[in-house]
Amino acid sequence: MVYNFPPAESSFYPRCPFYACTHLLCPGCGGTRALYWMLHGNLHEALHYNALLTGLAPLVLLWLAWCWYHAERRGRFPSVPWPKTVAVCLGVVSLAFAVVRNTGIAFTL
Repeated sequence: MVYNFPPAESSFYPRCPFYACTHLLCPGCGGTRALYWMLHGNLHEALHYNALLTGLAPLVLLWLAWCWYHAERRGRFPSVPWPKTVAVCLGVVSLAFAVVRNTGIAFTL
């Protein structure tokens, strides 16, 4: 659906409640637009809308490919015990990304 209906031109995509309340960009803001541009092969535009999602997309695709391979070979979806450190790292990276994109620190360096 995202491939055929650009988020900038379609009004049925949900609005970010965090942005509606605070006028600050959350780590997920721009994710739908970034996904649209990634599906169309324009990584420059995807990075513009959400660099975090664009940067994590290859890792997510590799994980999905591993899960698919494992399911095909063994006939079941693999159980992956995520360490607590992975969750903490994802939280810290998301928080840092939100701070950087809302303060403009990255553009002053």
